[in-house]
Amino acid sequence: MSLLSTDVSAPLSPDSTVRGCGWATSFDPAVPHPGHPALPSMYALLLRSAAAFPNAPCLGWRASAAPDAPFEWWTYADVVAKTDALGRALRDMGVEKGDRVGMYARNCPQWTLMQYAMLSQGFVVVPIYDTLGPNVVEYVCNHAQVKVVCVSAENYPKLASVRDTGKTPTVSRVVVLGHGDIEPTPEAITGEGVVDIVMVLDEGKSLAKEGVHEPPEVTLDDLMVLMYTSGTTGDPKGVRLSHRAVLASVSSAFAFFDKWDAAFTHEDSMLSYLPLSHIFEQQAEGLMLGKGARIGFYSGDIRKLLNDLEVLKPTVFAGVPRVFARFQQKIEQGVEESSFIKKTLFHWGYARQLRAVENPGVVGRMGLWDRLIFEKVRAKILPKTRLVITGSAPMSGQTNDFLKICFNCPVVQGYGLTETVGGMNCSVPDLSKSGTCGGPLPGVQVKLRDLPDMGYLNQDKPYPRGEVCVKGAIVFDGYHENEKATKEAFTEDGFFRTGDVGQWLEDGSLQIIDRAKNLFKLSQGEYVSPEALEQEYNKAKLCGQIFVYGNSLHATLLAVVVPDVPAAEAWGKHRGLTTMESIAAAPGFKKELLEQLAEIREKSHFKKYETIRDVVIEVSDLNEMGQGFTVDNNLMTPSFKLKRPQLKTKYQGALDALYDQKQ
Repeated sequence: MSLLSTDVSAPLSPDSTVRGCGWATSFDPAVPHPGHPALPSMYALLLRSAAAFPNAPCLGWRASAAPDAPFEWWTYADVVAKTDALGRALRDMGVEKGDRVGMYARNCPQWTLMQYAMLSQGFVVVPIYDTLGPNVVEYVCNHAQVKVVCVSAENYPKLASVRDTGKTPTVSRVVVLGHGDIEPTPEAITGEGVVDIVMVLDEGKSLAKEGVHEPPEVTLDDLMVLMYTSGTTGDPKGVRLSHRAVLASVSSAFAFFDKWDAAFTHEDSMLSYLPLSHIFEQQAEGLMLGKGARIGFYSGDIRKLLNDLEVLKPTVFAGVPRVFARFQQKIEQGVEESSFIKKTLFHWGYARQLRAVENPGVVGRMGLWDRLIFEKVRAKILPKTRLVITGSAPMSGQTNDFLKICFNCPVVQGYGLTETVGGMNCSVPDLSKSGTCGGPLPGVQVKLRDLPDMGYLNQDKPYPRGEVCVKGAIVFDGYHENEKATKEAFTEDGFFRTGDVGQWLEDGSLQIIDRAKNLFKLSQGEYVSPEALEQEYNKAKLCGQIFVYGNSLHATLLAVVVPDVPAAEAWGKHRGLTTMESIAAAPGFKKELLEQLAEIREKSHFKKYETIRDVVIEVSDLNEMGQGFTVDNNLMTPSFKLKRPQLKTKYQGALDALYDQKQ
């Protein structure tokens, strides 16, 4: 089957520059399951799944750190009973419909349980990234006027440091959470207005038996979540998302995957490890809960992610480009360290299967190479996964192809923002070419806004280009208490401006090619999009993290590189160097790193001015995962985006010194 452009997207009228879904003639955002009545809220979606699959596993965790420890589960019936009780108990604390309740914990079953308890009573969920410090907690609690905060035991000291000193006056109560089953914590946390979730659940069960605090009517227009973006500059903005917007995102995704024979079912499962304070993970969980599927939560240590995957064996895996780039890097490293025969067979098989993924619907895969090589690669990471979804940031076509070949399943690229509840576009499973994000999902309208200063216009040939703008039920209501930012975010005709630059390809797919906000100009007048370069350069064997830098005073690019610690240590071992400091100081190390970056440039067909001419090597204050750019040192957002202003400030002196040396 080949893909027609009209299958992907189509103009709303012959003369229109606005495009919509090419195949969905009608769409109701409140009907996630065709043939069933419309739903009034996201909590109603959970109730429908519980009615259909009451005894099916819903939320799971691993009770032991042992490598073979299985997942334990609450059923859908368990989850509904607990959410109902917890919602009533929160109501008894004085929380009313429309009040804000904060979530300050890492992903765990109790996070999702408390969220849906809030939704049952019409409270507004305010996620707070669990890796952020007291200053951000203080800002979010005050800006959103949070009434109650649900917090993990390990995050409680950070919350207490601002609450106990009177800096969060609206926070009257605190609920302390665990990570797995609801059971008493070994060391109870005490304080004014502080209560354990065990006590809250017990109180809620009593209230339910007495019929106290019955859930109020919740409608599609009610605010569901106030999600603060992990902005790279300034204070985070509170994105107002209604039940209508979130339910529309789930409904449109269901319709899309149903259409392309990749439908979600109650037999699916996924691992929850991306932050629940990020919209991508929220949407992914909504898809699971909307079909009665299983969500297993990671053990809390990202270094044990592969072990969690090995035990759960999810059928759906959602990730971000940074995670997939590391998958690719490790697989390629394993290939390079294998025997000559295995290496040769891998490259032969890869070349053959690449023809299939580059010509979807025209050239088929060769089963021999899958059985001989790629089924073994897949078995080590995602043995039962039938669908891989990447989002949060554009993923290169080369990495997308690599994953399709090695995992032998559809790898789809979603595109969207917090303001669009995640996905607004998605590539078609097995049919879209890599490097694109497909067409608009049902109910979504997309147009490209001319950016004449940057040279992007709808009249461009061969592809219309411009800023991606979107309209539909999935779009947010505005930024909380920020009318100026809300007004600036929309065009006069009501389209939300994403800040991304895209182009429409001949097959009707949207391709993201630039970021209007993060571009910089070199002295010769060429614009550079650093994020696109970083994604590819980060694949160099010796590179763990990279920040690409340039300015209008110079014609060349520099970079700050945090080495990949295992690869760097292996390099140093052969040369008698035992510390990262001695390795980084060795002239040969920088020379080899620059050679690897040059190879990436050639392979990626970057332009000459996109060459990295020199690097600052950062090895001081690396965390336990070998990272130098982290959330803790304020150089990275919780959604793994680099904080460019902060990076520029920290390394400006070293970068200027490199430029001076080149003159």
